[in-house]
Amino acid sequence: MSDHNGPRRVWWAIAGLAVVVFLVCLFAVRFTVGGSGAVDAPSGLTTSADAKGVKIAWTGVSGADGYQVLRDDAVVVYDGDSTTYVDDEAQAGKHRYTVRAVSGGVVSASSSASEVTAGSSWGVYAPFVKQFPDLLPQAPDLTGWKSIECGWTLYGFSDEIGRADDGSGDVLSRARIACDSDELVLSVAWLDSTQATDTVFAAASRRPGIEAVKWRFGTGYYDGAKHVVHLRPENHADTWIGIGAPDATKDQLLELANSMPLE
Repeated sequence: MSDHNGPRRVWWAIAGLAVVVFLVCLFAVRFTVGGSGAVDAPSGLTTSADAKGVKIAWTGVSGADGYQVLRDDAVVVYDGDSTTYVDDEAQAGKHRYTVRAVSGGVVSASSSASEVTAGSSWGVYAPFVKQFPDLLPQAPDLTGWKSIECGWTLYGFSDEIGRADDGSGDVLSRARIACDSDELVLSVAWLDSTQATDTVFAAASRRPGIEAVKWRFGTGYYDGAKHVVHLRPENHADTWIGIGAPDATKDQLLELANSMPLE
């Protein structure tokens, strides 16, 4: 005779196992987030926004090894032992922040939330822009050196793009920012590596009519046909800077280059 109760017993066994797994997971979550062994939730959370990002501060908790800062209840933007943090990747708009304390791998309950409205920022490329605090505007809606206004460009270098649809596929630049004012045009590129930087400047050196130059912060090339200098600053690794001005001579462009605030 066939056992009609066999499938039923298998079903109940699976259901029972699912309940056990659920209870184990629930217990683990309760233990690691605000459960047994957790320290108090942080207090005194404050937030404020400026051109550099969202400034976050809170009161430390006795017994805490570190803290986690969450943006919009979803993204952990900081995990460390400080009681202050600047979120320079927050997009423009309103955001909600909370902070949790961590002790021995156990996470506390979240603090009371603090809401703040962030202005425009350079997002994930803010660390690169921060290398040039007196040259580049520290937010897209600000101006920089000599009143330049800037924005990201979506085109690459010629050796990166290749000809027509026959691109090289080589990644040379992480990001490129283009700026201009009534006086000049300025472009700054964050290159992918030292090898990529060498490739970009080697390509510039092969152009017709190019002349090698030296300037206050390093070396470069002058392109007389386009009234542009390609500059490689020694004090900023993997960076390319281009400066151009209508009908400018080599000496005039180098004078601009030497006056750039790159210290």
